[in-house]
Amino acid sequence: MIEEVKLLLGDSASNYSDDLIGLMLKMAIAEVEDYTHRELDYSLQLIAERIAIIKLNRMGTEGLNSMSVNGLSENYINGYPTDILATLNSKRKIRVI
Repeated sequence: MIEEVKLLLGDSASNYSDDLIGLMLKMAIAEVEDYTHRELDYSLQLIAERIAIIKLNRMGTEGLNSMSVNGLSENYINGYPTDILATLNSKRKIRVI
């Protein structure tokens, strides 16, 4: 999975060590499994990889909503993109108590 994340990161993959990518993958996998109450299948693995990339790209900007420096403005999304949420919700196993 680390190699797939590196491939998706492209040139910016060199900014991250394999250990850091592996840690973000572990965090993303745990998040996906906790949310869906399922073990990873192939489509959830792909979602976990995308979440790991989001986590890597957000490092150092935690809690930031937007930033402006010398006329350059950046806005950050809250949470995850709707396509990721749609997949997670469709795979979610509802627990009945």
